[in-house]
Amino acid sequence: MDYKPSLPFKNGHISTCFPTVFRKVKVDYIRERIETPDGDFLDIDWIKKGSDKVLVLCHGLEGSSNSNYIKGIGKYFSVRGWDILVMNYRGCSGEINRKIKFYNMGQIEDLETVLERTVTYEKVVIAGFSLGGGLVLNYLGRKNRYIPNLYCAMAVSAPCDAEGSSKKFDESSNAVYRKYFLKKLKRKMAAKLKIFPEAVHLKNALEANTIEEFDNLFTAPQYGYKDAHDYYEHVSANKVIKNIKIPILILMAADDPIMSPSCYPIEESKGNKNVTLQITRYGGHVGYVQLNKDSYWLEERMYEYIKDLEKQ
Repeated sequence: MDYKPSLPFKNGHISTCFPTVFRKVKVDYIRERIETPDGDFLDIDWIKKGSDKVLVLCHGLEGSSNSNYIKGIGKYFSVRGWDILVMNYRGCSGEINRKIKFYNMGQIEDLETVLERTVTYEKVVIAGFSLGGGLVLNYLGRKNRYIPNLYCAMAVSAPCDAEGSSKKFDESSNAVYRKYFLKKLKRKMAAKLKIFPEAVHLKNALEANTIEEFDNLFTAPQYGYKDAHDYYEHVSANKVIKNIKIPILILMAADDPIMSPSCYPIEESKGNKNVTLQITRYGGHVGYVQLNKDSYWLEERMYEYIKDLEKQ
């Protein structure tokens, strides 16, 4: 199944930005708050159909259950009989979290906590997007054992080389994305600083002008890394793809504006029979727009992948 867009969406920037600005999807969530082992909380949002199978969705940087691509996928699968569980990362559910700690691409312990809510299901599928795709890949590549009912996974537009993606973010052609994310991140740093005024790295982060600077000033010191480079080395999923033990679709677009060539795990995927790597010519970053239907090509491809596995 290939993505064949209309002419405007053969531009990676248009494909990336259009869903955020123009797509409208309505879903009705049921919110549940769960406590984390370190005394914080995670808000998860459900669409329940009484199914024996559940799709767990992990959003991207500064996204949430309200992101249009998350709602679109949730609606598409729920209409087809699936329960949906959307993980909101710390500080992404509309309420600031209790700890200084937020989230990052290697913070798999929070995903583990969320997956504990799926033990009653016969079949669990996890799917991550952008940073969330890296999170899913890290969980699957770094854990020796998974939950027993985990059937398959999908990672969409995952920056498998975190440093390469960071440098792409900081190119002049990507200024709109860089400014957008830094503005959202700094807003959270400022809110958190009111709760923890002694946290120097929170204050320092307000001075960041690039993604790499932000990771140097906040992410690295907060999570115990020496610097941004050390952080990127530890969370880059291309190092652990070889360890994945269940079927997974890694879906990426060649025209993704925030992916460096090193982000595409072509060689890393060859040695693992569980990995299906699909690099489409077009699609942008978590885009895959389709205007002639209610659904986007992305959710159709994800559903097709699972149905094909079930036939094997």
